[in-house]
Amino acid sequence: MRPPDVAIIIVNWNSYDMTSQCLVSLRSLDYADFKTVVVDNGSTDGSADQLEADFPEIILLRNGENKGFTGGNNTGIIYGIENDFNYLMLLNNDTVITPSFLSHLMARMDTDPAIGAIQPKIMFNYDRSVIWNAGTSLNKFLLTFKTIGENERDEGKYDQAGEIPWITGCCFLVKTDIIREIGPLDDKFFIYYEDVDWSLKIRNGSHKLWYEPKAVIYHEAGMSDANRVDHNEGKMSPFSHYMNVRNHLFIVRRYARGINRLGAFFYQLAKLFGYTGYFLIRGRFKKMRFAWKGFAHGLSR
Repeated sequence: MRPPDVAIIIVNWNSYDMTSQCLVSLRSLDYADFKTVVVDNGSTDGSADQLEADFPEIILLRNGENKGFTGGNNTGIIYGIENDFNYLMLLNNDTVITPSFLSHLMARMDTDPAIGAIQPKIMFNYDRSVIWNAGTSLNKFLLTFKTIGENERDEGKYDQAGEIPWITGCCFLVKTDIIREIGPLDDKFFIYYEDVDWSLKIRNGSHKLWYEPKAVIYHEAGMSDANRVDHNEGKMSPFSHYMNVRNHLFIVRRYARGINRLGAFFYQLAKLFGYTGYFLIRGRFKKMRFAWKGFAHGLSR
């Protein structure tokens, strides 16, 4: 019986070196039935043409403009649905995979038909003994979302597979039939929290989300923000602060209920005042303005 086929969707935006490193690593996969779908998100540096020339095995789709993480991936998602792939995988272009990671993910999916989506253990690429993401957690009252194990040495503490409340968009393998039900990523988010939104939609459909530590990949981390960084404003850009504040409020408005809704809104307000105090002390006034703008838009849009 033929194994299920997988469309691995990678978004490129002016990042030939990073994307090509990911594509080279995918050539080592021991799971044969996959296609790599690279979506160029309006690059202006010629990287799309170079990727197409250097990697003839890929399917290259082109967006005329930068449509963000959501719009870029949605181009690939729609392609995967229209071409009847059994599974879709979102994979960041700043990752390097291990040869067996997809086989481990697919093997786990086979053990339980209730699993709708799954993620691997994700290590930092700069130091492959340090964890970037070993699963996730959710505070239901504050509606906050955290990764497990971040910046910890991998000493076997997170080697137990299990159900998790949300999956990171860094590497998100999902059954295509589920996406036919819930729809692609919500373009309202553009970037950040779109993976949380997708995860909660999948869970609300009574499907499990799973973490599989036998599957391992490596992540550079922070590449989308690096392209926007204002070095006078610190490592995280004002744009990223805007999107994080705004999109977290979108999640609160969409999913918080009852007393949890009150707690989540008060937490967001307290967080904003905390940011404001820090930015004032550090003289990062642009970040402060963007954070408040994100809060206003998170409530009104």
